[in-house]
Amino acid sequence: MSQGDFVSQLNLKPGQRVLDVGCGIGGGDFYMAAEHGVFVHGIDLSVNMVLIAIERAGKVPGGASVSFEIADCTLATYPPQSFDVIYSRDTILHIQDKPALFRRFAEWLKPGGRVLISDYCRSCDKPSGSFAKYIAQRGYDLHSVAGYGKMIEEAGFVSVEADDRTWQFEECLKRELAVAEKDKVAFIQEFSESDYSAIEAGWKDKLLRVGDGQQRWGLFKATKPSSG
Repeated sequence: MSQGDFVSQLNLKPGQRVLDVGCGIGGGDFYMAAEHGVFVHGIDLSVNMVLIAIERAGKVPGGASVSFEIADCTLATYPPQSFDVIYSRDTILHIQDKPALFRRFAEWLKPGGRVLISDYCRSCDKPSGSFAKYIAQRGYDLHSVAGYGKMIEEAGFVSVEADDRTWQFEECLKRELAVAEKDKVAFIQEFSESDYSAIEAGWKDKLLRVGDGQQRWGLFKATKPSSG
């Protein structure tokens, strides 16, 4: 799913305030600010990524309407009703206590505010030994798409949509693998063959888990109830 396709689902309005959880180097934030006239605050635990985002802010369209913070979303504090939208792409898989985080989201959102989240998920079945090992090594906390949506609903959100978009995840993996194979020689020259082999193996392993139904990818939309 392209950045534009993802953001289009938010129906953003000029002047709205957006919190991006897991902002990375800020690509999505600059896009939202430039294309939709919103103010975006991006948070991420990676010092390097946030510093790059701050540097980019002075050079790209929309940079003046974007701010960044090195922060842990489970510890960050914002006044109640600070944001119109909370947005997160493939980040919350790292959070062990998702229900508590979703309750924080509900507190930070204005009445009628919305969340849009994409994240790694898994099937309802018990993970295989190799998949369980992968999850444990990375410290992930994965749930079924339906189970993930239920946690959002139980945090107080309404109009919850939990959509299994694994087919889009699979398409993305195949595209990334094709690009990597095309640029293999240049990559090895800059890094090493072992680095390339590790990345290639990771993509292929994901494709295998997606193919056998174990690894899933979900897209979640929900709304905080309006007051009254």
